[in-house]
Amino acid sequence: MDHRAQLGLFGLSAGGFFAAYTIFQAESPFRKYIISSPAMAYGDDEIFRQEEKYAAEHKDLPVGIYMASGSLEMDDPMLEGIGKIVSGQTHLAAALRARKYPGLSLTVEIHHGLGHSDGAPTTLARGLRTLYAK
Repeated sequence: MDHRAQLGLFGLSAGGFFAAYTIFQAESPFRKYIISSPAMAYGDDEIFRQEEKYAAEHKDLPVGIYMASGSLEMDDPMLEGIGKIVSGQTHLAAALRARKYPGLSLTVEIHHGLGHSDGAPTTLARGLRTLYAK
């Protein structure tokens, strides 16, 4: 068994942006990503430029991604209005799905009634179950 295939990264908020950014770096050792409430606005939408660059140079993205945020974040002017947490997550997921990468496993959820901090443990638990279930 190749244990590198099990190597994962979890990130919340700015760490969620970092995890998403890492997906598109050729030297990334990670194959599984659990991303909670990613602050996608960092770098003036840099994550979407990274995704486009990756897509221009690759035909597959052989990783597992579980990405989620809380429904309460949608109404928060700081988290959604400035950070683009929920809309950024949705935008990235749509871009990835449109690429139809054969090796990509992508699960995206919005946790009803949860916010930025209390959604993280739910995201982690569901991400672990989704990406590491036997």
